[in-house]
Amino acid sequence: MSKKTVEQIKSQGNDYLIALKENQPTLYKVAQMITQQNKPISSAAEQTESHGCKVLRQVSVWKAPEEVQQEWMGLSCFVVVERSGIRKKRHFREQQYYISSQELSAHQLLGDIQGHWGIENRLHWVRDVTFSEDFPARRGGNAPVNWAILHNFFISIARSIGYRTIPQAQRCLSNQIHQIFSFLVGNHPQNTGQSYP
Repeated sequence: MSKKTVEQIKSQGNDYLIALKENQPTLYKVAQMITQQNKPISSAAEQTESHGCKVLRQVSVWKAPEEVQQEWMGLSCFVVVERSGIRKKRHFREQQYYISSQELSAHQLLGDIQGHWGIENRLHWVRDVTFSEDFPARRGGNAPVNWAILHNFFISIARSIGYRTIPQAQRCLSNQIHQIFSFLVGNHPQNTGQSYP
């Protein structure tokens, strides 16, 4: 996530709710400082229980300082989500910071954050872990953006063909250029879970 990313989102007339990570150290530290030194403008909590998991989600919202708003286009507030409870018979506690272009109440954000968490797990986790995008080896110029586009393209192809996981698709498609090409021209069979000769 970069300033260019949020500028592009806003310039297209959209809003954003983006998870903050430590690869944006300055903004991450500002979020920590603001949330530790000030009272939130709103807070809400909900508890869910399913499949042996008990999770308490607490969402709090802080107004972003004007100097930070000027640096990050459209930035309105910082959001903190704390999750705690029992998962797989073990206690856990985790905290995630977000930036948002909309100043929504904590109650409104409860559902949005949960949906965002699913997207984060499904796409961004794959990009961060499988493709190591948070710590790219290819730096400078447009290289990180170009590789991110290629990674998204590959993820889309793998899911459209029907692979269960991205690593499985990488293994099976690594030397199957003809299969990828057939997908591009619209003549692709659904994957059966096996690699092609």
